[in-house]
Amino acid sequence: MTLNSLDVQNKTFPTKMRGYNKADVDDFLDLIIRDYDTFAEKMKDQERELKSLRERVEYFEGMKESLNKSIVVAQSAADNLKEQAISEANGVTSEAGQKAQYILESAKKEAGGILNSASDDARRLVKETDELKRKMRIYHQRMMLMVEAQLEGIKSHEWEEILKPTSTYIGDGEEKLKEIIESHEGNTVQISHTVNQVSEILDAVDQETTVESEEPTEPQEPVETTDSEKETTDSEA
Repeated sequence: MTLNSLDVQNKTFPTKMRGYNKADVDDFLDLIIRDYDTFAEKMKDQERELKSLRERVEYFEGMKESLNKSIVVAQSAADNLKEQAISEANGVTSEAGQKAQYILESAKKEAGGILNSASDDARRLVKETDELKRKMRIYHQRMMLMVEAQLEGIKSHEWEEILKPTSTYIGDGEEKLKEIIESHEGNTVQISHTVNQVSEILDAVDQETTVESEEPTEPQEPVETTDSEKETTDSEA
């Protein structure tokens, strides 16, 4: 049987001889009732607090379960994202490697093409240079032959006659002309050309003599021997 403060307050005890003092018993019972009420109130407060705590515990338990589920979902999502990121990274790395390999191969091909083109150009330039040198050698040989022919012409008897003093030509000009005409009988064109040549040479010598007497000597360019003059010289020789 559970007692409360009213049960204690309404409790009566029979009296006997030489029993407890009634006033003291009542006072003590009042004290017990007061303390009991206080204790009962505290018990109610604690029960309410315990109930509140239990409700909070249940709430947090629910939150814990929800958080655990959220953590599981988040972990799963994180794992999926991680796998996806790794897969994409591997794909990007593979693609980058392929592109790098393609670029490297393209660069090698282009470099090979440039080297081949440069090699072809170099061979072409060498060939053209050799051809130019060959033409230069031919030109040089021809020039040497022309110079030698000019030197031979200059050293000929005709030039010796030309370089004689003018007085010599004036004195025996008719005899020299006669010799030239006689040496070229049967060739009227050559005779006429030779006469004109001798006349021009005499005039040139006279002019050169006059210029040398008036002005300082100027370097003279070598007289180019024409084909007809060379033929005349050869025939005279």
